[in-house]
Amino acid sequence: MDDKKLNDMIKESSENMEMPESLRPENVEKKLETTKQKEKKRNWKKAAARTLEAAAVLAAVFFAGQQVGQRSVLTAPEKKTLLSQENEETQTAGDIQESMGAQGAGDEQESMKAPDAGETQNDVGDQAGNAVPDAEKDTVKSTEAPEKIEGMQTFADAGELYEKLKEYALSEENQMALMARGNDIAYEEMAVDMAADLSAGAKTADSGAGYSQTNLREASVDEGDIIKTDGDHIYMMKGGSSVVIVAADGTEMEKIAIVEPRELNESVKDLYVDGDRMILVTQGTTSELSEIQPDVYETKNFEYIKILTYDISDRSNAKLLGEVQQEGAYQSSRKNGRFVYAFTRYQPEIGDSEEESDIMPLVGKDRLSTAEIYAPEKLQSTAYLVAGAVDTENPTGMCSRKAVISGAENFYVSGESIFIINTGWESGSGDTTDILKFSYKNGEIKGVGSCRFTGYLNDTFSLDEYNGYLRLVCTDSWSGSDETNALYVFDEKMKMVGKIDDIAPGETIRSARFMGDMGYFVTFRQTDPLFSVDLSDPENPQITGELKVSGFSSYLHFYGEDRLLGIGYEADEETGVTSGIKLSMFDTSDPGNVKEIKRYVLKDAQYLPLFDNYKAVMIDPQKNLFGFVCDGNYLAFKYDEENGFENLLTYKLDSGKERYRYGWYGGEDVRGIYIGDVFYLMETNVLRAFDMTEGFEQKEKLEF
Repeated sequence: MDDKKLNDMIKESSENMEMPESLRPENVEKKLETTKQKEKKRNWKKAAARTLEAAAVLAAVFFAGQQVGQRSVLTAPEKKTLLSQENEETQTAGDIQESMGAQGAGDEQESMKAPDAGETQNDVGDQAGNAVPDAEKDTVKSTEAPEKIEGMQTFADAGELYEKLKEYALSEENQMALMARGNDIAYEEMAVDMAADLSAGAKTADSGAGYSQTNLREASVDEGDIIKTDGDHIYMMKGGSSVVIVAADGTEMEKIAIVEPRELNESVKDLYVDGDRMILVTQGTTSELSEIQPDVYETKNFEYIKILTYDISDRSNAKLLGEVQQEGAYQSSRKNGRFVYAFTRYQPEIGDSEEESDIMPLVGKDRLSTAEIYAPEKLQSTAYLVAGAVDTENPTGMCSRKAVISGAENFYVSGESIFIINTGWESGSGDTTDILKFSYKNGEIKGVGSCRFTGYLNDTFSLDEYNGYLRLVCTDSWSGSDETNALYVFDEKMKMVGKIDDIAPGETIRSARFMGDMGYFVTFRQTDPLFSVDLSDPENPQITGELKVSGFSSYLHFYGEDRLLGIGYEADEETGVTSGIKLSMFDTSDPGNVKEIKRYVLKDAQYLPLFDNYKAVMIDPQKNLFGFVCDGNYLAFKYDEENGFENLLTYKLDSGKERYRYGWYGGEDVRGIYIGDVFYLMETNVLRAFDMTEGFEQKEKLEF
């Protein structure tokens, strides 16, 4: 069929097409007007600028394309393996290679790329003094039939799964979602750093070991970052291409090794260090050229991640112990004990038939089975969130894996559970949020249950698991002319057992923090009410206090006994217009009468990367030290009960000078850590050492 004939058919089809109810102008306008009120992470903001004519054209082209028998844009020929045969073979235990030996004194490269072929994994283990068992096959435990989980759908076979995906792909709801996402079939990116994935029921971990840790949400759950330290060495990502290992002795620093992924097309996304193990999570892309019609070719790009585990008992000569791959775009990872859990987003290819589709992602050496795939009762996306677990003591295969058909807008990982969060929109209800719960223990991932409620979460500060109960605060912008807020409590099976609704009408939740039986959250319109909630009786939560101060806190952190640190914005009490960054210290000794006892305002300051990535703040109440980037400067503070906040360091970042000039303040790749009395500041490819006993005087600088 020539182009002119095809265009004529599409035009004729679109003229005769009945507009779906959800795309009618009055409904689109109503939805966009409602969702425009949200200030953060709302996809409908992008849709607000689009015209209704564009929406109609989108729908017309889509349905016309279906009527004339053309393939959907998601259709593709059957995909081969995710990686080349050469890469596939490197995953078996017998083909894990030994890394290069120690570098010569004059070797400028210092590179320790993954091992050359010929050396077996067991050889590597023997040399390290810690043999690793053979793993010819993944140790995934699979069942004949999927587990039945209340509130989740399971599938008897691939055909049933395909039909479900195809039905949603052709639905009006999906077309509306595509319009709102700017016709981006890949869907919105879930924040890799979870936007603000913080605050658990347990106290946030302080190092107590003489050196700082990554700012963790859960004391028992480690999170990857661009820098780590074990008190003797510093491990730093270099532009995502490698990891540099530096020996740190006071202010003296020496670069002793560089560890790079084996494949040049792979970049390092996350870094973990645990004793003599270093784990890297890398992202890669491979391509293939397919003939879809005679003399018509199409290029397909396939994303995947790898989990690489190294023995670093000799820091100058890291040895690769094993690698495992997982299909999809990298989202995030966690480490609990010796197990690493990696999350990817996989977009299935939905063709005109099951045979022409690719709906089973590759995890480890095999594709998922339908027994390992779940879906909420009501789909809001065709994308999967794929979770795989690797045992770092036997790192050549997956020990468990699961997938949920979910756009995975966000998720929260507690010490015991994984909560997958998706926000949608329904006519007559407005925003709705689905949360799917999975348990994870010793590498085994199991479905538990799900819940749905009206409203949306500000971020993942807003929910927390404690003693088997999930507590959360949300904002509902549809139930009345103004926003309202609510607190909900769900039991282990995700059944709602307690709630408080109609909280602070006309305001929105800006931050939250939970600790044990108490919760604190901030709402804002012109002033900052800090609410205290008693959750000791999960079925009868009670608001016990409300403190109103100017401005609002976007980040809350428990800072020693009976103290809560707030970092946010100062604002005019009448207009709500912000006028700078504000540090607040709250006294929580009497939860029913919380007081702001000290404040510190950085006048006219505007941007803190920590509001988007909590790992950008170094904070250790036990050391009485915290630091972060603000408008192109790195600032370090301590807190004194009498004198309040004291600025210890203000350092103008080199990479921020030009960015500041053009209104972009940078700092996302800057981290501060400490070992003993030395503070280290990493900025791009430079590490600086400051002596804290001498007024934070800079002593050394190391380029890497």
